[in-house]
Amino acid sequence: MSENSSGTQHQLHKTLRWYHGFMLALPIAAGLFVSVGYVIGALGAIPAAAICVILSAVALLQNKIFSEVAAMFPDKPGGVAMFATEAWKRYFAPLGPLAAFGYWCGWALVLSLVGLTIGSLVQAQWFPDATWTLFTLAGVAFGFPHLVSAITIVACTVLNVAGIKVAVRFNQIIGAAFILVLAVLAIGPFVTGQWHSANLTSHLDGGWKTFVVWLYVTAWAIYGSELCAVFAPEYKDTSRDTSKALTSIALFMVGAYTIVPIATTGQLGEAVITDNPITYGVASVQAISGGLSGVITAILCGALFLSMVSSSADAGRALYGIAAEKMSIRQLDQLNRAGVPSRALWITMAVNLLILVVVGNPVAILIASNLGYILAITLAVSGFLLLRRDRPHWPRPIRLSRAWIPVAAVITAFNAFILVVGVLNPDLSHAGGWKEVLLGVGLLSVGVLLFLYRRLVQDRVPVQWRDTSPHIPAAAVAPPSRGTLR
Repeated sequence: MSENSSGTQHQLHKTLRWYHGFMLALPIAAGLFVSVGYVIGALGAIPAAAICVILSAVALLQNKIFSEVAAMFPDKPGGVAMFATEAWKRYFAPLGPLAAFGYWCGWALVLSLVGLTIGSLVQAQWFPDATWTLFTLAGVAFGFPHLVSAITIVACTVLNVAGIKVAVRFNQIIGAAFILVLAVLAIGPFVTGQWHSANLTSHLDGGWKTFVVWLYVTAWAIYGSELCAVFAPEYKDTSRDTSKALTSIALFMVGAYTIVPIATTGQLGEAVITDNPITYGVASVQAISGGLSGVITAILCGALFLSMVSSSADAGRALYGIAAEKMSIRQLDQLNRAGVPSRALWITMAVNLLILVVVGNPVAILIASNLGYILAITLAVSGFLLLRRDRPHWPRPIRLSRAWIPVAAVITAFNAFILVVGVLNPDLSHAGGWKEVLLGVGLLSVGVLLFLYRRLVQDRVPVQWRDTSPHIPAAAVAPPSRGTLR
């Protein structure tokens, strides 16, 4: 492993197995208590369940596609952002940093979002009278939930800087309890006889556009299982571990996001979930057990914090990966002694603290972050098609059948559709508007500016709009044997 005089490293440690990736991605299921409650309140349980089923199925298919691409580049960090960069650089190289910063936005900005959710849970359970406001800026009142969010943002960053194995151990402690809570939410309402189909309603007043906008808003929470791919260079067996992690977590998400919304809404009724879009899981378990609200709140807060740890780790590696490919400033191409991109992690923390002050609304933050995230996902899935065409002889330890080519084309079109409709109609979410869309565009622009700065100022080379890639990796080219003619 290389290490310079300052103690920084340039190679990620290969210490993880597939189940570590599963545990790192498991807390993404906490999105059930970040965005799904708002969807149920806005559209009703039936459309919300349909959204969860559709996105879960797409996420499962995407993860299978990403497993092939991850195995093609076993030593390259960055995950989905790297997939998009590799595929599209032959056609328009700046799409690489655009995808990377878009992907980073999707994972980075949700730290403030999930932190706010934790703050709301803590306030509702233990500090209901903490309704004070420290200050107001840009129309955002910074109160108790925001303070809790800021503390958790700093804490998850510190935990990640200490090393990925520390984060994995922390996940394993709380992850088992979180799985138990999800099982109670999925099964309890049916076993206790509290579930009633009459509670499942629909009020899709805004028509199909509103449905699509909520597909866009909810996508991150369900697509997020792809983060297993970003740890591909850190798995001991890159191909096998990456594939097993992506498939296992996607199947788990299909079950969680399909059953839990239907079970809890049928038990509590839509009105209760509308009034408690974040804490409805606590209300459900309390109705089943007759108590334990404090314990369940603590477990949910722990799971949400774990999702922040995973999101922070993913966002930091996305920034590091694009810098390692010389498509962002070289200062981000550094690892600390623990083998993690600490500089990228600190920058992610700082941006989240800023977002927390100027945005401060969970759904509005999703609107801002999803623009770049869905763009990156769309470029990565379409990148699978381009890599099949442009690099047919590239080694593929995992090679999907040709039937996956039309599947990838359909998913690309689907993601592009919800991206366009979601960006053009932010007001249909009833919580965001053009300010959040412009914020997302602004963050994407920063990625392009850093790309130009790296090329023109730091590397002092002309900007290459197209980067011709080899048909096979250099390591796969056998050197000529002695005595043969070249």
